[in-house]
Amino acid sequence: MNSKLVLSASAAAFGIFGAGWFIVPETFYKYWAIVPDTNLYMGRRYGAFMLGLMVVSWLARNAANTQARQAILMGSLVGWVLTDALSLYGALALRLNAWWPFGIELALVLGFVWVLFIRPERGVSSEERAA
Repeated sequence: MNSKLVLSASAAAFGIFGAGWFIVPETFYKYWAIVPDTNLYMGRRYGAFMLGLMVVSWLARNAANTQARQAILMGSLVGWVLTDALSLYGALALRLNAWWPFGIELALVLGFVWVLFIRPERGVSSEERAA
């Protein structure tokens, strides 16, 4: 497993969830058993942010392994950890339909942990970038 694969999977998850929340938020509110706001505004805002994160992940997957790319990887890890914790809380404490999202998010968390801490990729030095 490498960071390109993890960032591609992250982009796919952001794209699917983001497009869903942005285009058909009522379906996602229903899936999660959440009472929607009357104009579906917050679901669409959530979707818009996820679509932006999809673009960041997608474009970063082919970038050189610089400090900026490492920051994207670390920020993605933090975002997926927090989201996964909320999904687990939703599934256990709130009895929401959150087990599938929890599983997908957990796989992404493990992927980011792998590429950041277990098998980190060699970074590009400033001399190599200048060449």
